[in-house]
Amino acid sequence: MPVLRYLRDAAVFAPCYIALDWASYIDPVGPFNITPWNPQAALALVWMLLGGLHHVPAVMATIFLADLLVRGAPGGWTVTVLSAAVLGGGYAWIAWLLRSLLRDLGMRSLRELTVFVVVVAGGTAIVGSAFVGLLRGADLLGATPIPAAVLRFWIGDAVGVLVTAPLLLAAADPARTTITSATAT
Repeated sequence: MPVLRYLRDAAVFAPCYIALDWASYIDPVGPFNITPWNPQAALALVWMLLGGLHHVPAVMATIFLADLLVRGAPGGWTVTVLSAAVLGGGYAWIAWLLRSLLRDLGMRSLRELTVFVVVVAGGTAIVGSAFVGLLRGADLLGATPIPAAVLRFWIGDAVGVLVTAPLLLAAADPARTTITSATAT
C-alpha cells in the first residue's frame, strides 16, 4: 500500500523534523527567531532526495506545524502557510537539483562533493533570500536589516545541510551500512 507507507514515513519524519527544529532553536534573532544552525532542513532535503518529491506536501505541512509548536507562529496563519511553502518548495528545488546533477548520492567522488556543496550553498542562499523577503514584505523583520537576516538564515541552513545531510545520506546508504556491519563483526 503506497498510501499507508507514505503516511507511515510522514509519521516518522514529522516528529523528527520538529525535534530537530526545537533542539536547534538556539540564539534566535528577530521576531522569526532565525537560528545559526538548522539540521531539520537537511532532514527534509534528504527525505525528498531519497524518497522523492511526492513528499513535498508532508514537508510543507511539517514545517507549518513546527512553526506553530516551536515558535508559536509569530507571523500569524497566512505568513506561516506562506513561509512553509517557501521553505518546503525551496528544499524540494534543492533536492531536485541534487538528484538531477548527482549520479551517486553517496558522494564518493570530489566532483559529487563539489556539486553537493555548490548546490546547497547557492540553493540555501536563494531560499533564505525568499524567506527573508517574505518576512520583509509582511513587515515582520522588525529592526533586523535584510542583509543581516539573509546572511544569518543562509548560514544556518547551509551549515545545517552541509553538516547533517552527508551523515543522513551515509546512514541511509546500504553499501556503507553493509561495510560497517561487516567490519563490526
